[in-house]
Amino acid sequence: MKHVKLFEQFITESGIFNTWTELIGSDLRTFMSSYEKLHKDNQIIKDKKNEFIYGVRKGQKEAHWKYDEAEGQLHHSEKERDVLGLINFYNMVSKNHPWSK
Repeated sequence: MKHVKLFEQFITESGIFNTWTELIGSDLRTFMSSYEKLHKDNQIIKDKKNEFIYGVRKGQKEAHWKYDEAEGQLHHSEKERDVLGLINFYNMVSKNHPWSK
């Protein structure tokens, strides 16, 4: 994944991620691309040590979501329709998405 930045600093997980969804392959790539389009400061960062990928706002350390590469699981605390809508229904969910603000 060439668009993933490697990050040495610690990223905190905002609260507890209360749900997870399995995502692999093209769905994961589409999700990450859509996440970056939601807000100009959204970025995707890979933590070298833990093998997690995080979605975080530039300049902040609290992640919106994390992806566990070993398990293929996307962990988050938003509504499923908002998170998974980024894969196939970007135009519908992006208008008032919690990660776009």
